[in-house]
Amino acid sequence: MFVYNISFQIVPNLEMQWLEWMKSKMIPLFESTACFTENKFYQLDVEQDQAPTYTLQLFATNQSQLDKYLTMHEASLLKELSSTWGEQCFHFATKMQIVN
Repeated sequence: MFVYNISFQIVPNLEMQWLEWMKSKMIPLFESTACFTENKFYQLDVEQDQAPTYTLQLFATNQSQLDKYLTMHEASLLKELSSTWGEQCFHFATKMQIVN
């Protein structure tokens, strides 16, 4: 199993608006690629003086499904995120493989 993980830090005064957008628009866009079998969306427990931080984990059954996402969808989906939130939402993606 392969995991595509995106971490987010959002400007505090936009957190609720961003959360609604993630749930109603962005996560469904990831699901619509048909590259992932499931997703998990977490809020990280951070210090009070830090920006709200979240992570979205998207699970692919094999490397070819992850590669399909990376070549066909990643650029447009991350562009959607950047064009909607700009510098108000810092994000970065990592790729992982489950080993146990």
